[in-house]
Amino acid sequence: MDKPVVSVIIPCFNQGTYLGETIQSVLRSDFATYEIVIVNDGSTETFTNQFIDNYNHPNIRIIKTKNQGLAGARNTGIKASSGKYVLPLDADDKISPTYISEGIKILDKDETIKVVTAETRLFGAVNRRMKLLNFSLENLMCQNTMVCSSFFRRKDFDLTEGYNANMKYGFEDWDFWLTLLETGGSVYRIPEEHFFYRIKKSSMITNLQQRETKLRDMRLQLYNNHKKLYSSYFFDPTKSFEYDLIYNSREYKLGKLLLKPIRSLNKLFQ
Repeated sequence: MDKPVVSVIIPCFNQGTYLGETIQSVLRSDFATYEIVIVNDGSTETFTNQFIDNYNHPNIRIIKTKNQGLAGARNTGIKASSGKYVLPLDADDKISPTYISEGIKILDKDETIKVVTAETRLFGAVNRRMKLLNFSLENLMCQNTMVCSSFFRRKDFDLTEGYNANMKYGFEDWDFWLTLLETGGSVYRIPEEHFFYRIKKSSMITNLQQRETKLRDMRLQLYNNHKKLYSSYFFDPTKSFEYDLIYNSREYKLGKLLLKPIRSLNKLFQ
């Protein structure tokens, strides 16, 4: 195999059920010079371990580690990779056959672009396009404006300490984008759907039960990781991640519905 232009990094912890589908989405790529680095992040599930142990393909390298979490597993995979460009991909998600070629074409043309991302479709328990704000550093401080599976240059990664392991409950990609882009650079979003993000029913229930405290903790950790950056800006709070959660919550929508007839009566007496 020729030296890979892009390294697709797939951390996996007990996700063997979906991993084959994820790998196949990369193998169907119309771009030939790539490698896949799978990091078995201390999986304890028999099926996952057997699946990975028995998988054999010339474009695929497998690394086994003790469990270190998603951030650590991504870092391990990237440091062991040899591509000029990096594309992280979680073990239960998928990409389109043309995503790699489209992403590389953009990065090859313009050195000022640090990250290439794409429109995203949620699938599984939910089926709809994912809505994200357009990139600006100010918007990125408010909420994540890119999906985790976005391209960047290996040389830019090497100028950072990688994904931060203290983001243990999530937002590790958001934290990394801030690290990568706070020193400058732009983001290009391909206007077509090239990334497919799986939503599982079990994860939806878990998120409802646990997101309040864990997301608050991670939002605070994000701020602590980038205090200097946040102290330099005053950003629009209506674009913040928390505001979005409130605005799209059932409670907010129910409140608007209950207040609608009261507002209508008020208009009659004005």
